[in-house]
Amino acid sequence: MSWFKSCVLCCFFLLTACQSSPPKKDINAADLDRAGVSRLVKTDIDEVAELHQQAVMQDLKTLMIKLYRRNPQQRFDKDRRDLQQSVDLVFQRPYDYGYHHWDGLAGTEIIQLALDPDYLVNDRVLAFIIGLRKMLMASYDNQKTFHLLSDLDEQKLYNSARNIEVAAWLLAERCDAKGRLLIVSDSLETEQRNLSFQRLIGKMIATQDNLASIISHKEGRMIKAVVIRAASMAFLPI
Repeated sequence: MSWFKSCVLCCFFLLTACQSSPPKKDINAADLDRAGVSRLVKTDIDEVAELHQQAVMQDLKTLMIKLYRRNPQQRFDKDRRDLQQSVDLVFQRPYDYGYHHWDGLAGTEIIQLALDPDYLVNDRVLAFIIGLRKMLMASYDNQKTFHLLSDLDEQKLYNSARNIEVAAWLLAERCDAKGRLLIVSDSLETEQRNLSFQRLIGKMIATQDNLASIISHKEGRMIKAVVIRAASMAFLPI
């Protein structure tokens, strides 16, 4: 630990020891106006990381809503709650919530199952989003708040962006034995052209790439670029 970080942490502990009120919960970037003394252990990069994470998760939530609207028959709890409640419930749960179908599986493995024609599942949209969320959280070292000692890996963030590209390609290409898409997203041949899914997924890719570049510049480390080829379409490690 650097001398500077040690001094900042010492100041933080001295200040919090003098507080007469009980300690407050961790403050997220969305609550910066209420952050108070906890911001002493946050750098600008920490706040940028939190904002990027919040943005990509909000886009993922929007993607889930859009996929359910395109595939209403897939929503496993459609008889118990409305669409918004279904999606809210998924994102209110921890990223590693115990869906027993996918115990012990990495996010990319769950994505692959969601788009495997031979995999029997009632709700492929749920599996697809759960896999993406778990993969994205792994790129943030499974953290939701970031402080001075947090150390994000720019290569993991970069790899996660490439994995979104792979997932998007699989989403657009994987069909069942009758040639029907497993999960419908972009417009079909008989429909008016709809690019909203591409734009949304593009935003998620850009968010992860942007943060990877910021961390790389801050740490002075190079990102190992990878070209994703349609012939292989293999997920990168996180």
